[in-house]
Amino acid sequence: MRNIFRDFFSHRALFFGLFSQAGKNVVQMSELLAHAINTPSAEERMAIFKQINTLEEMGDNITHKVYLGLDKVFFTPFNRNDIHILASAIDDVADNVHEAAGRIQLYNIECFLPAVDEIANYIKRSCFELQKLICSLGKIEHTEDLLASCKRVKEYEHASDHIHNLALADLFANEKDPFTLIKHRDILYSMEASAHKCKHATDAIEIIILNSI
Repeated sequence: MRNIFRDFFSHRALFFGLFSQAGKNVVQMSELLAHAINTPSAEERMAIFKQINTLEEMGDNITHKVYLGLDKVFFTPFNRNDIHILASAIDDVADNVHEAAGRIQLYNIECFLPAVDEIANYIKRSCFELQKLICSLGKIEHTEDLLASCKRVKEYEHASDHIHNLALADLFANEKDPFTLIKHRDILYSMEASAHKCKHATDAIEIIILNSI
């Protein structure tokens, strides 16, 4: 019996530790993305993109460890399927932030639409909320506060979507160069997709919180 309890608590530490790492990872990536957009030097942006690439690979490694844990561990701190969904959702956030940075790097944009910076800030704020929620999973208390945090991320995504749509409409109405239009459109799409993935990850946490009540 003592071994069963010991294994249970060590497995809790394993999963919560990995999720904590994943949360910190996406926060760092979102901060770097926002920093890149506000960095005029192409050389400095390149260094930032390299850091984002490194963090995305770290995120993949963390997700892989979660999946390996699910294969090997009998006792899990909450529903196995919920763990899998959450790990995948956090990984999607990292992948989409990485893709947005990749689009910016590929197109070598020097002057960003104001909407890109606005959405980047919403992504960063969403990732901070996501990290706080992840850290709360080890001991779910004050569920009203946690659900309010989930709601904030949804509001950020809604605001990002609104900004994206307005910017896209303005782009098609006023941009005459088709290549510039395509570049800005693709970057806007990648930014909004990143904001949406933050909401998706928060939705996964919301389900875990509601199941704990």
